[in-house]
Amino acid sequence: MRISSPSFVALVSVFAVSALAAAPAQAAAPPGDWSLAVERLFGITRTSVDSDGGDANYTSLSLLAKVGGEYGYSAPRFAFDYLLGSGVSFGVALGYHSASDNGSDAWLIAPRVGYFARPGRSFGLWPRVGLTQVVFDYGSYSDTATALTLEMPLEFFASPGVAFTLTPHADIGIGGSASGVDRSLTEIGLQFGVNLFL
Repeated sequence: MRISSPSFVALVSVFAVSALAAAPAQAAAPPGDWSLAVERLFGITRTSVDSDGGDANYTSLSLLAKVGGEYGYSAPRFAFDYLLGSGVSFGVALGYHSASDNGSDAWLIAPRVGYFARPGRSFGLWPRVGLTQVVFDYGSYSDTATALTLEMPLEFFASPGVAFTLTPHADIGIGGSASGVDRSLTEIGLQFGVNLFL
């Protein structure tokens, strides 16, 4: 895995600074104890493949699924998070994607921790960090990909318990394999979703 690109370093730096800046700005408690969300419903991603068998890059626009059966971490997913009164959160996202053009089923699990800051009644910031694991099942064999996931959801509240979410994210590949060859996938993107707070 190679993560020497200045764009990766810049993105991680922006994420860290934003997370630190969000903490003192918290002006209100989280909007609920639980968050139920449908994440990465549509958006744009740039994926880099780093493999012993060759490297590749591609950009995808998606609507309810990764288009063209391309590999990546941005299949739609359901997410469940528990929020403490302090704003700290613990959660997991679960996803599934089927690509008929290459006959694969992809299963995803992404545990994460975060901090929900609400500087105003109609807006929230929710920096999160976690791991994302994807298994691409082809029936007779499977491929895997693992990433360190950094997200900065921007929550726009339509009502006290419902928010539309704009999420810049970086899934930085830290491992995986394809057909027995070491491979890592890194994905940077901007995705949209919906949150329900209870």
